[in-house]
Amino acid sequence: MLKVDESDRNQIFDWCSDNEICWKFIPPRAPHFGGLWEAAVKSAKTHLLKAIGNVNVAYEDMLTLLAQIEMCLNSRPLTPLQDDPSDIEVLTPGHFLVGSNLQAVPKVDLKETPDNRLNYWELAQKRFQTI
Repeated sequence: MLKVDESDRNQIFDWCSDNEICWKFIPPRAPHFGGLWEAAVKSAKTHLLKAIGNVNVAYEDMLTLLAQIEMCLNSRPLTPLQDDPSDIEVLTPGHFLVGSNLQAVPKVDLKETPDNRLNYWELAQKRFQTI
């Protein structure tokens, strides 16, 4: 984006300054400088590696697993919604995305079912359940 000609670059910078956008870059090879987002990347990678391991997966399976991992990460509790200790509803990142919790409907447990008895979709779900 910034490798365009000078007039386009100035137009981008002017638009950013008008909208009060402040660029903050971290040094290359220094992920510890971006603590919060790098921790989220680490969590996503951890879940993904646990689910897939050394197995080759199709594009659609990868999209499904990434969407489910995203749902898990965006369902983590941030803070209680009310001060009442009997109320178990918590504020999650999903509330900022869709306005409510991102909890999924429980699926049939496929962990003990042999892989050769599962269809393609069930095999992808089994990989996700083993996280």
